Amino acid sequence: MERNILLAIIACAVVTALMRTVPILLLSRFRLAPIVQQWLSFIPSAIMAAIVTAELAGKPALTASGISISLLAAAVATLAGILSRSLFATVIAGMVAFSGLGYWLA
Repeated sequence: MERNILLAIIACAVVTALMRTVPILLLSRFRLAPIVQQWLSFIPSAIMAAIVTAELAGKPALTASGISISLLAAAVATLAGILSRSLFATVIAGMVAFSGLGYWLA
């Protein structure tokens, strides 16, 4: 039984790695038009926005007075993302804002 689980985990890892690397390797061989490259640059931001929106809608962190800590932290993260244009700075700003607001408002 344990051997089957281990084989299933290895098979899932291989399939996941192939699904993520093969398209990148294939697309790296082609020269895309600048408009297509610009359009593709928005995909990571759109995915991040979808993940954050799903989390905010599914599990809103509210204070006793009804203030949404999640929404305030998302606003701080959005502002940090607009100003810095860095995913790392955006994530750090959102985490610090969520933790700080949760401490001060709770």
